[in-house]
Amino acid sequence: MMAFLMRFLHRDGDDANAAKGESLHARRMLWQLRRYMIALLASVTVFCILQCIIDATATRTVVVADRSLDAGTVLGVSDIAVVEAPAFDALDNALVSTDKAIGLITQMPLEEGDILLASSVKATPKVGEQQTVIDVRLAAGQHPFALGTVVELRSMNACTEQARASPDGCVVSTRAIVMAEPRLDDSGASLTAMALDVDEAMAVLKAQEQGALIAAMARA
Repeated sequence: MMAFLMRFLHRDGDDANAAKGESLHARRMLWQLRRYMIALLASVTVFCILQCIIDATATRTVVVADRSLDAGTVLGVSDIAVVEAPAFDALDNALVSTDKAIGLITQMPLEEGDILLASSVKATPKVGEQQTVIDVRLAAGQHPFALGTVVELRSMNACTEQARASPDGCVVSTRAIVMAEPRLDDSGASLTAMALDVDEAMAVLKAQEQGALIAAMARA
């Protein structure tokens, strides 16, 4: 269509005068039509230029890390910020509201300014390599830990070769990550899903056969 209009606008003037019977009114109408076409083409050109400028400068709101964050960090208000970023298609999965980010858990280390994507933060912690998830039976009366909290698991029974003695009990796991809210089993015991190394998981399963375990915040 554009090619046809350009050919129409650049026709040799002799073609317009070829017909001897063409009236002055018809020639004026033809000239006005050409002026309208030129104006239309100019408008389309300006629109295309403006659209390119808008596309190049368009932004969108995204949530970024406000400081360096380790994997497994539960996001709080002080951990995140909202900024404007170029509206690239690659950011379609970026978080756009702090309300949706608070409480999520980082699945990988993040540097200050990194954009939070749906793949980098989730509602549950990431299970690391050589780790497994088991149900840990905790002693009654313990307050639940937030998801992603790293705890030590201790038993009040005698230590085995796989455990470490402590004044507060026998440490059967030095790093267990809370994966879910506590729930009750059929017997009424409190079970909490935790991720930990395979060797420690075996020690925990063996220790909780002799009694419920106690969870404490892990040493930094």
